[in-house]
Amino acid sequence: MENPVYSICICNFNMNKTLRTSLESVLLQINEKFEVVVVDDGSSDGSLNTLLELRDIYSNLRVIPLTRDRRRKLGETRNVSIRAAKGKYLILHIDCDDLWEPFIISFTKIYHELEKRLSREDFFLSGRQIQMGTKKLLLENPYRNIYYGEDRMLWNDLLVLGKLIIIDHQNFRKRIPIKELKRKFFKMIYSQYSFMECAFAYTNNPIQDLSGYLKGILFNMKFPFKRSLLCLILLIPAFLKGLLKFFTHKNIHLFNMKFKYLATINLDELEKQTKDQFGDFPLSSSERDIYFLS
Repeated sequence: MENPVYSICICNFNMNKTLRTSLESVLLQINEKFEVVVVDDGSSDGSLNTLLELRDIYSNLRVIPLTRDRRRKLGETRNVSIRAAKGKYLILHIDCDDLWEPFIISFTKIYHELEKRLSREDFFLSGRQIQMGTKKLLLENPYRNIYYGEDRMLWNDLLVLGKLIIIDHQNFRKRIPIKELKRKFFKMIYSQYSFMECAFAYTNNPIQDLSGYLKGILFNMKFPFKRSLLCLILLIPAFLKGLLKFFTHKNIHLFNMKFKYLATINLDELEKQTKDQFGDFPLSSSERDIYFLS
């Protein structure tokens, strides 16, 4: 496909057991305006063979194989997919253990309605596990090279620039559960460690955040027991690594978790306010239910 309008950018690493089911839930609902770009980050579980088989079946699937490099985290792998995309608009955070109901196209319709009704262009639309923005915007504002929290850091950067819009809607993605206990356990450890490291690295006061974690774990029962124990074990190494990054990265203005308060819009209210000029959102009744439109 030479001139797609939309590129769905997906990253894969050793997700072969869910890869085919996940990708086909996307490929079977899109039309000729879409391409799917999958960056395989050096998988060793047969993922690449599955991707090449699927590429032979679906002409709008492109595969970008990479040699494994542990210095390249998920954020940079997402940047690789963005650079490889051919479309003007990119759809992101569709992962290889996701199962998608047929509402991806409706998400693009919402984006274009916001372009018209808000007189906005070149913005980033954040929904529930699905995001959309222009390639131009994402090239100018790339993801940070971190494993976990790369999405939140991007939202922060775009919110500072006034380029972030958040909408609420029903979740039309289901996570395919990990059945192997060992894989599930190690993924939980890596995710929790990376989350805390990122929290300490990109904050206004790492010491204050460390104190907050300790109080939450030891006194306030902030987390369930197993997660609290895991956080306690990982806390000091994550703090030290995060502190090193805190002193080396450039200063940024952090909004932390105020994204929804500052950037969320109500689609139902917007439709009513702009109905005289633009009419109703061009959605089916089932699509309207997904986006809480009366």
